[in-house]
Amino acid sequence: MAIRNLMEDMVTGIVEEVLVMKANDNNDVIKNINKDDIITYVLNRIPPKYYTSERGILHGKLESEVMFQQKTDILILIHEAIKTVQKRRESELHIAKNKIKKELFFPHVLGEVLENTTFSIVSDVNVTLFCNDKPAVMIDESWKNPYITNKATKGFFHFWPKPEAEEKAIEDINFKIVCRHPKFKENSIEFTLQAVDDRNFYKSHVLPMILLQSQEGEDISFLDD
Repeated sequence: MAIRNLMEDMVTGIVEEVLVMKANDNNDVIKNINKDDIITYVLNRIPPKYYTSERGILHGKLESEVMFQQKTDILILIHEAIKTVQKRRESELHIAKNKIKKELFFPHVLGEVLENTTFSIVSDVNVTLFCNDKPAVMIDESWKNPYITNKATKGFFHFWPKPEAEEKAIEDINFKIVCRHPKFKENSIEFTLQAVDDRNFYKSHVLPMILLQSQEGEDISFLDD
């Protein structure tokens, strides 16, 4: 049984449409952008929607419904990705020109936070990534730390931390995710990452699900809204 992410097919198709359109406008910037970079950027910022190949009859209907709901958001992310990748390309060219040593990169950090009894989505959870007990610096300003959850992202969060100058590729660096919400008890998870000297957009560190327990006496019926 093959399991696929519907969003991967959708995003790939929309990205190809946008790049063809921009190429037809004689946009020289687009010629230097890798399509896979754009696809990965967008997929890392939207929740996946999985289906099995055996349910192909339902696939067309599901795809059309999701496309209608999310195409605008995907288009916005695509244009954001083009700008971000363009800046990274300019930075990489500058580094190569000046023969600076390879830059280190951490894997992406992916996780999900939900209520612990019904696995409901909890909006407005403050999810903060700490590195050695300090809020971690992100790879660039387009990545937020802390991240505030919302129903649109289905409880998922995503960080891309930036290594400090003194960190080495082979060292384990201590990280901690802390989740806070006024109606729930604070919860956290600790883990380590190793920086690598090769930019790999597909390398991710997936965390176990983080479950929040409500504070004593708190009414959490708002989760059903």
